[in-house]
Amino acid sequence: MALKRVRILANRSPHFTRAARREANRAIDALEAQLGRNQPDTTGTGRAIELLNRAHSSLLFELLRDPAVADRYGAALRELGLRGIGQRLDEVPHSVMTAPIPGPIGDRRHRDDLPDDERVDASGRPLPRRPGY
Repeated sequence: MALKRVRILANRSPHFTRAARREANRAIDALEAQLGRNQPDTTGTGRAIELLNRAHSSLLFELLRDPAVADRYGAALRELGLRGIGQRLDEVPHSVMTAPIPGPIGDRRHRDDLPDDERVDASGRPLPRRPGY
């Protein structure tokens, strides 16, 4: 199922070039050829994973998010020095993405809370009026 999802992403996204789509489809075809075997070929799987990464790293990231894929192709991933996303999240006790973003320091107010005549950008030019005001 994850391979189908990645194939759909590769073929329907307008952000990929024709060459990236071609490489991604070749990599997915190679990974799908390994599905019927009891034990996937480590070399062929590693080549397909590298090809998918060369096509676009976000496609490989989407594929590694699925724990079944990480288990199925685990030997090739370990040979390449990669791990599944679940294993990486287990290593990190907390995510830095959950930390709050610091706001204005001290008694400063956010520029969206300022009156229109005081709202300026970094070089001192006035900002456009806020929508809806």
